Amino acid sequence: MKPPGLRALALTLTLAYALLPATSAVLEKELEKDGAKSTENDETGLVSRHGEVANVATNNDSGNLDSFEVEADSEAGTSTGTSTDTKAGRRRRRRGKTGGSKKSRRRRRRRRRSTGVSKTRRRRRRSGVSKTRRRRRSTGGGTGPAPAPPPPAATIADAKPRKIEAGWGDMAKMGEFFTLFIQGSGLDPKKDRAMVIHGDHTCGSGSARIATTLGSGDVPSGLSGWKSLKCDGLTSGPTKLACGNGEKGGDGVMFPDDTWVDTYKFKVCVCDYSKKNRCSSKADFDVTPTSPTLTVNPVV
Repeated sequence: MKPPGLRALALTLTLAYALLPATSAVLEKELEKDGAKSTENDETGLVSRHGEVANVATNNDSGNLDSFEVEADSEAGTSTGTSTDTKAGRRRRRRGKTGGSKKSRRRRRRRRRSTGVSKTRRRRRRSGVSKTRRRRRSTGGGTGPAPAPPPPAATIADAKPRKIEAGWGDMAKMGEFFTLFIQGSGLDPKKDRAMVIHGDHTCGSGSARIATTLGSGDVPSGLSGWKSLKCDGLTSGPTKLACGNGEKGGDGVMFPDDTWVDTYKFKVCVCDYSKKNRCSSKADFDVTPTSPTLTVNPVV
């Protein structure tokens, strides 16, 4: 007894074979328009194919379902004329036994292929953009040479010191801290500096000797001490420099007591920072006030 599935397949093939003449007649009319020669070849091919399908149906009646699939696959390969398509058809039909329709399997394959291509393209584009940006950043944006540094600030010699005052009431004494006041105009308490040298030396000279009473213990001490002494103390402004806070242990000015009843007459030199944009050497302290004398009184 034949299985029900094979009977239905044989019946389907029988009906298809019965309808073959009508289909062939329609095809002959269409092919006559393109040429008598092509019509005969196509008709012969159709008849031979249907005959092979009938043979396959007979084989399936004997229970050989696998041979029918192989025969149909080989027939599809013959119609297309390529062995590659035949192998692809066999693989698809054999895989169909595991489950799912042909359309669903094709859709899955298309999705897999399209998904793989899109991911690859996205990765390539991203990597290309990142490399380009990195190159542009490393080469300064590719716009040309680096911009030139800003020009230095303009120099203006505008400091005009006039009068010196040592401590409150101009009563500075040896051994006591005091504030050095310099009155004038065009002064900058934040940047201008002052330095005290011996009375017979010249401001701005590299050989000028810094004022001292004992040779040591002076505050501030040496060139480094004077150029670091700030002149922005109390009452300072464009018309006055207040150098040092005048407090013991602070940053005021102090000359040690030599135990002699002598009065020292020192000279004050001012560094106009805006003239050279620096106050780092003795040559920078080249501005001499109108009355540059600093009087330091003895201890009585």
